[in-house]
Amino acid sequence: MQLRNNDTTFERIANTCDSDEIARILRVQSTHFTTYFVITVSLIAIFYKTKHIVCTIRRNYAKLTIIVVGAGPIGLTSALISLHCNRVRKLVVYEEQSRLNIERQSYQIAVQSSQVSMLRSYGVDFDNLEGLWHDGCFYTRVGIYLEFVLHVLPLFKTDVEINFGTKFTKDTRYIVDNMSGRKLVICCDGSTGIASKILGLSDETVTYSTGIFAAAAAIDRRNQTSVPIPEKRVHNLSFDLSAYGTSAYECNERTKFTLKLYGNSQCRHMALAVNRCDTSVVRTLKSVLDKSMMRNIFLKCYNTYKRSKETSISDSYCLNNMKFSPRLYEIKLSQKLETAAYITDCDLFIITEGEAARSYNFNTGLDINMGLKGLASLPQFIQSIVIADTEHSIVKSLVSKIEHSEGLSREFLTFGLKQHLFT
Repeated sequence: MQLRNNDTTFERIANTCDSDEIARILRVQSTHFTTYFVITVSLIAIFYKTKHIVCTIRRNYAKLTIIVVGAGPIGLTSALISLHCNRVRKLVVYEEQSRLNIERQSYQIAVQSSQVSMLRSYGVDFDNLEGLWHDGCFYTRVGIYLEFVLHVLPLFKTDVEINFGTKFTKDTRYIVDNMSGRKLVICCDGSTGIASKILGLSDETVTYSTGIFAAAAAIDRRNQTSVPIPEKRVHNLSFDLSAYGTSAYECNERTKFTLKLYGNSQCRHMALAVNRCDTSVVRTLKSVLDKSMMRNIFLKCYNTYKRSKETSISDSYCLNNMKFSPRLYEIKLSQKLETAAYITDCDLFIITEGEAARSYNFNTGLDINMGLKGLASLPQFIQSIVIADTEHSIVKSLVSKIEHSEGLSREFLTFGLKQHLFT
């Protein structure tokens, strides 16, 4: 009906107007349509341009609050790296011990050359740190390193709050949940820490065998000062156990032990390791719980392969001042199954780093390096989550971080102990 009426109207106009008038009317209508079209397109373009500008500004200026649990080497290094990302509104650190105890820690850390390069890029001034260079590695007392980082953190323009003597508890989590804006909690409280569990991550782990048997020993010499000493490795060792009432003695390629001496002058450590095999010597050292046997092995190893400037130790001193594994045991790596998560209700990301993510039941003196490697993906993770505004982008960031963590475990199982012990 409407079309018919329109046709009738057009016929009436056609009968009463000449062709010039019809053309004028059509031109006016066409001009109006073009004007309306241009205005509509312009408004749409302005809307999307404005939206793009707003999103760009939001992305460029978006920031988050970072909470670090644990002020050990990995925790403070993660805090330092985070501040360099320029995406941090506020940094909060929780540490159960006092600052004095943290800076007094005397055990020695050894930073590999690759990690030295990474830390230099974040402002760690190794040239002015008390320590020792040897074969590209930097050896220092852990308290020296922690004191340096604690001095540097407040120098940033970012608001930094360090809470010593404060354990991360359920009450602390309530405080974190109620902080405004997006948050990231980095759990660096070690293999026995409970921060990630309090925050809701599963504490389930998966354990892998490294295929290596080992034993460890430590000599505590409190009369010595903590002077850094480079590590020393000795390969292809064999042991004659006949003096202990056993005929276990083999000198072949299947039973070749590696000895590693490391630690500072006050506390010297030894690691004895052998690839998993079923020779009589290995079976004996795994099954015979004879403390004197293993103690004498470590005593002999130390006095034979110590550095020339070090003094030998006597049987009596060894008896009273050496702690050691009474027999060989299998080195195993434990990896946390859940190393990253996001809680929607309080806009909170959670990740684990260092031994809170993966650890193994053996000390090689280079253990800090695996934790430092985990921090290599931290800057990219921070950059991605600070602008993540969809479920897809959030999941993508978490998956990338988890894959990096799992990759470190696979790399360690393949190359880690070979690099730290056998080469």
